[in-house]
Amino acid sequence: MHGVKEKDVTSSVYPGLTAEAVLAQETALARFARWEADHPAHLEPAAAIAAVAALYDLLPASSRFRAPDPSGVMAFHAILLRARSAAP
Repeated sequence: MHGVKEKDVTSSVYPGLTAEAVLAQETALARFARWEADHPAHLEPAAAIAAVAALYDLLPASSRFRAPDPSGVMAFHAILLRARSAAP
C-alpha cells in the first residue's frame, strides 16, 4: 500500500477507505481528465445552463434549501494528500 497503513487513511466520513483505493481513484480521475481533454464538450452556454437547471430540479426540496456541506470533500482531499505524500 505504498508505505501507508490502513489506519492512517481511514476516516469517519469514509470508513474503510485505504490508500490503495484513494490512489486508484486518483488514477481513474487522471485517465478521465486525459480523455476529457481530447473530447471537449460542444454545448452552447444556454444549453449547459438549462441542463444544470434540469438536474437541480431533480433534487428534493430539502436538499435545495439546505446549506452545502463540503466537509466530506475536504476530508477526502486530506486523505488523498496523505496517501500521495506516502507514495514512493
